[in-house]
Amino acid sequence: MEHRLISKSSFIRGTQCPKSLWLHLNQPDERDETSDAQQQIFDTGHNVGFLAQQLFPGGIDASRGEHAQVDEAIAYTAELISNGATVIYEAAFSDGETLCYMDILVKESDGWVAYEVKASTRVKDYQVNDVAFQYYVITRSGLPLRRVSLVHVNNQYIRHGELDIQQLFTVENMTDLILPMQEVIPGRLYSLMDMLKTGMMPEISMGPQCGNPFPCDFLEFCRQSCTEGENVNEPRPANRDQDALDEFLDELEYPLYFMDFETIQFAVPQYDESRPYQQIPFQYSLHVQQTKNGPVEHFEFLGTPPVDPRPDFIESLLAALGEIGSIIVWNQAFENTRLREIARDFPEYASNIDSLFPRVADMMVPFRRKHLYTPEMNDSYSLKAVLPALVTDLSYDDLEIQEGGTASIIYESLYHDNDPGSVQQKRENLLAYCKMDTISLVRILDLLEP
Repeated sequence: MEHRLISKSSFIRGTQCPKSLWLHLNQPDERDETSDAQQQIFDTGHNVGFLAQQLFPGGIDASRGEHAQVDEAIAYTAELISNGATVIYEAAFSDGETLCYMDILVKESDGWVAYEVKASTRVKDYQVNDVAFQYYVITRSGLPLRRVSLVHVNNQYIRHGELDIQQLFTVENMTDLILPMQEVIPGRLYSLMDMLKTGMMPEISMGPQCGNPFPCDFLEFCRQSCTEGENVNEPRPANRDQDALDEFLDELEYPLYFMDFETIQFAVPQYDESRPYQQIPFQYSLHVQQTKNGPVEHFEFLGTPPVDPRPDFIESLLAALGEIGSIIVWNQAFENTRLREIARDFPEYASNIDSLFPRVADMMVPFRRKHLYTPEMNDSYSLKAVLPALVTDLSYDDLEIQEGGTASIIYESLYHDNDPGSVQQKRENLLAYCKMDTISLVRILDLLEP
């Protein structure tokens, strides 16, 4: 078997699950298709890393933008260091067995300092392993490091005007944390190397490691490999507690407003009075029923990128909700939190928003408490599980957009879409998806009646 360098990503993957590393290197075609949501995470990490370079401007990209040219990047990094470069981006290092790219390498007055950039808002456990491995590789390759730090997004930063790069990021010195780990890295490393040299896939059952710290991209392969009947639970019997359902129904006051929001998160805040990863509501759907068994009207709002949607969103919503009547949602914590954030960021709406909270009723509660349950719900009380179990003539499968994560991705794409026809189609798809959420609430409520 040919000799392979163990990269940082391979080391982290193998630490999570050696079988995943074996498949990654030997059967990459078995990898699950990358979802749009996962690709968005990758793109966010790349964009944040590029933006963080502005903390140390004027650097040279040792990879020349192409990670596949490993040998060239390693040689170019050495050349830059030899020729007196003081800021290097994507500096590449290898000790003959391992490989890493360091996001930012800076020669400061007391020596070389390495900066690893993460799009997260805090230091996570796996990132400590990540940085420890990079320190191991770089120092073994011959470059002494005085410090190694992790740069992450500061979620307390509130944008006002131009983006403030210094405020957007937090830099944490990791040296004291990772130095004691240097003595354990070789053991982990050689264990992975020995496993790969055997040429045989490790026999590892599915378990918590499949999603921690990352969702594995070989899940479907491992599921198909599981023995039939493994991890199968006894089905929960159907249940209908009409007394409990009646208690929920008795608390509702007409007119009824069936409400749902869609939101988007930006790692780098796009608008004044917004923070990294804040959930920005860009869309709502509202079905309104004035009297029991009466007709249902529909109201909706969808923002227009790149304009901050929140002021128009809340003005439209407040006008549509009126002053009396129950506001029915699925998981009120989500909508209530978004409303509180708008009240915080736009205090002129605070008093009107505060008046909404006593009116909110959470239709998820009866299903979370199993007051109405069928085995088809598979022990889930999400709307996407409850609807098909109870309402057979409505289906998200008929829509172009079938879940909120995709709606967020489609909305973000509107910021860069200059094709009027494409924009119009995406907007229609977004409106159809959110409308489905609230008409589903209408239909499910009907089924709670005795």
